[in-house]
Formats: sequence, C-alpha cells, structure tokens
Amino acid sequence: MIKEISLKTNQGDERDKTHNPIYYVISVGWKSGGLFALYKTVMSYLIYASERGYIPVIDMQHLYNQYFKDGREYKDNVWEYFFKQPCNISLKDIPKDAKLIMSSDTDIVDIALNEYICLKDLTQAKKTFGKYFSYTKFTDETQKYLDENLNEITKGETEILGILCRGTDYINCRPVGHAVQPDPHIVIENAKKLLDKYNYKKIWLATEDKNIYLLFKSEFGDMLIDNKQYKYDFTSDKRIYQIKVERENHFYNLAKEYLLSIYILSKCKYIIGGITAGTLGALFLSNGFENKSYTYFWDLGVYRNSAKGINFLNNLFSIKNRIYNGKKYKLCTILGIKLKIRKKLC
Repeated sequence: MIKEISLKTNQGDERDKTHNPIYYVISVGWKSGGLFALYKTVMSYLIYASERGYIPVIDMQHLYNQYFKDGREYKDNVWEYFFKQPCNISLKDIPKDAKLIMSSDTDIVDIALNEYICLKDLTQAKKTFGKYFSYTKFTDETQKYLDENLNEITKGETEILGILCRGTDYINCRPVGHAVQPDPHIVIENAKKLLDKYNYKKIWLATEDKNIYLLFKSEFGDMLIDNKQYKYDFTSDKRIYQIKVERENHFYNLAKEYLLSIYILSKCKYIIGGITAGTLGALFLSNGFENKSYTYFWDLGVYRNSAKGINFLNNLFSIKNRIYNGKKYKLCTILGIKLKIRKKLC
C-alpha cells in the first residue's frame, strides 16, 4: 500500500500530502479486459502517480467492465469488490474542491507494464518494479476467501508445480500483441521432465479451458489438484466476455475464481506456463517469484495477426488438431463443413 506520498510544486519545494493534495483518479475499464489485464493497467497508473506524489484513487465504476454484479453496472466500484484503495480513499472521500488529475489525460506509455517484456526477463522486472509489488492489497473479505480456500485446496502441501495454460479465446482468437501460448502437450512433457528432477507431489493447473484441464487430468490423474474455477469447453471464435452463462453474477464469480486460481499459482514452489496478464499477476502476488525454486515461461513471441484476419482460407479447407474431452483429434474443414475424425491420435 502507498503509505507515504510527498508532493512537489513547480518551485521544487515539498509539501506534505495533507496540504493541497493532488488526487489522481485512475479510471479503467473495457469490455474484453480480463481481471489481471485491468489490474496491470491500474498498476501502471499507480506507478505514474507514485513517481509524482499524487494520491491515487481507482475508479472502476464509471467505465464499463465485465465484472459488475448483476444489475449493478455503473453503481459499484468493481476495484473495491477485490482490492483496497491504495491510500484508503474512495471516490466518495475526495473533497469537492480537491485538485484532480484524470488518468485519461496522462500518457503512461513509458511505464506501462507489458507482461511479455517483464516475464522474458524476471531479473529486470524485479529491478524495475520490485518496490511496487506491495502497492495493492486485497479487501479483508477477499483475503479471507483466498487464504481459506488456499488451505482447503492444497491441504498444506508445499511441493506443488503450478502451471498456467491459457486456451479458449486466447488460442482461437489470437489477440494481436498478446503472447503466443505454448501447446498444452509440450507443457505436459515439460512437467514430466520436471517431475524427475524435483519430485513434486501435486500439480495446480490454472486454466479456463475445460479440454486442456481434462487433458492434464488424463495424464496426471490424482496428482492434479481439483480446480473448480468455471471452465469453457468450446468458445469457437468468440471472446469469453461474449459468452452468456446462466449463473447468477457469473462474471463477478468468474473473476473471483480466477483470482483464487492465480493466487494459488503464485504460492506454488515451481511455476511454468504461458505468458499472460495472469502470469504477471502471479509475479506481483508472489513478490517477484523470489521464493520459487523454479520458474519457466515460454517465450514464443506475440500474435501478429488475429484469427479473423488469417482464417478465411481455413474456413474453406483446413486440417487441425483439436482437443475434445481431454483427447486429441483431427478436425477437417472442407468447403466450410467441419468434420471431426474421432480416431484418437497417438
């Protein structure tokens, strides 16, 4: 949490934040942004505010995001569902005559976090962002939820390999500029090699993809700790935020389950996986992976073209590998007609 903030005038003299403080309102939101993508943006603005002595106040109420509880759009500050305000000051606490700077009026390009760049070089990430690892704190209710579930799920086991393996819209839509994800079969082979070296007892798999989860389950059986996060079995070319699920407060609960999944990942002794905003979240939650015995993230570059931009011919004719119910099959498309060859591949 940001505890000490000093302000500088144009003349260079410093004044305590209680005298004419400058409030920096961090407004964040977009439809498709995942929880840790939003968190990453907030962190960038927090760094900006800290370096200038501003008092940050996070606003995830007045711009749309997918995590509002049912019927609470633009009524709740979604940030406060999960996190405390950095200086314990909410929007309602800002004096009416206060001097404000809006995040939308500032340029954070120079300090914006990029999970691909940060996770390629963990040493540099710790050096650059290490002092900011403790800037965000969970609400007491959220911290209790995370700790109680961590203890119940891991049952005190410490020798756990944590794996992050994104699928669904990340694979199907290939969002431009996002890190390319490793093939789950390659991740499995890597996990098997690590088992010989570290003899870990359990595996925690953070994934939103049901078929990837079933694939790991078929390979590792009871070694795989049960992850009850909601999982999608097939998303086609849709983004997750576009998929309607008949569950009360689905996206809020999805964010809560995802947060728990990444929190447990951050506590694992060994961590491997793809580079995503979730991996960056685990980096911050674990204080830079400094207490981990082993970490590895696949550096496969970033997607240069979206799936929609490259799949026109594939919609007419293609042969692809796909995972169904934890098994690998061929999916053939001929003149737009999809045929699933159910013979299991070796």
